[in-house]
Amino acid sequence: MYIIIAGGGIAGSNIARELADHKHDVVVIDRDKEICEELYARLGVETVYGDARSIDILNQAGINKADVAMCALYRDADNLTVSLLARSANVKKIMVKMRDPAYEKPYLLAGVTNICNMNSMLLHKIIIELESPIIKVITALRHGQAQLIMFKLPKNWPEDGVTVQKLAQRPAFSGNCVFAGVLDEKRSNKIIVPRGPDKLYRNNTVFMVTGSQAMNSIEKYLESIDKR
Repeated sequence: MYIIIAGGGIAGSNIARELADHKHDVVVIDRDKEICEELYARLGVETVYGDARSIDILNQAGINKADVAMCALYRDADNLTVSLLARSANVKKIMVKMRDPAYEKPYLLAGVTNICNMNSMLLHKIIIELESPIIKVITALRHGQAQLIMFKLPKNWPEDGVTVQKLAQRPAFSGNCVFAGVLDEKRSNKIIVPRGPDKLYRNNTVFMVTGSQAMNSIEKYLESIDKR
């Protein structure tokens, strides 16, 4: 895909690196010439020196052929301007980094398709990390309605393992949760998507998508095993 990123700061440059690694065509726009030169030298991505809020600069970056416009500028007002210009150029997917939740409705009215609420994501993650030391939240999904989580199976887990099918029948895992993957460093050292007959062993790292209530139940279950 052809992707334009407005802003070459920490967020913009990290996104650019990941997208370039996945072989997307990336163009980064930034008002700092040194940032543009550094990104080109380090990542090999195309850069445009200028203000992304300018239609001339966006045209120079190829906005009319962009599949995605990512707005990663510091101020929401600036990201909103870029979003409106991208929509006027008929960009199908517009993504923004939002700092102030008051901008959510204006973003939606401007045609933004994906909003990353930085403050709520950070707050949600901090609360979960503090209150759930056993479980690590990788990311919140759909404004915190669900989470992608990871945890290690405790040392007191049955030595011969437990099948996914059997584990799914236990109350803690029978609610609003789905097994997304498991990492067994001793046996395969790679992440697999577990099926019913697959076994989970002690010290395996498990990845799941859960709702908040299910996550609490899973944590209590793991704690109960760890205390045996």
